[in-house]
Amino acid sequence: MEEDFEGKGRDTGEEAVLDDIIDLEEYAKRGERPPLSKGYRIRVNGTPYVVHDPKPTGREILTLAGLLPAENFTLRVKAAGQKPEKVGLDEHVDLRQPGVERFKALPRDQTEG
Repeated sequence: MEEDFEGKGRDTGEEAVLDDIIDLEEYAKRGERPPLSKGYRIRVNGTPYVVHDPKPTGREILTLAGLLPAENFTLRVKAAGQKPEKVGLDEHVDLRQPGVERFKALPRDQTEG
């Protein structure tokens, strides 16, 4: 029985990568940091999308959602318990930060930009 526990409990400093798609909203509701994964389910204006990069740019998120040209939209990220924050087109969003729930994209006003 001793062999069964050998090696378990040792912290190698490495983090396992899950094969699953992680739903960010679920982890935000639980107040947990999402694990490394092959994909992250995000919501943009209520529609789910899967992104494979844990740190996409605002432009990549808008492009994934089909909101083109990206320059015509303002993207905001909503984190649990916080007000939505604006995300620049070339700004990276760390999807693994605890609390990232969803994204909201709005058409830019003619006077913005």
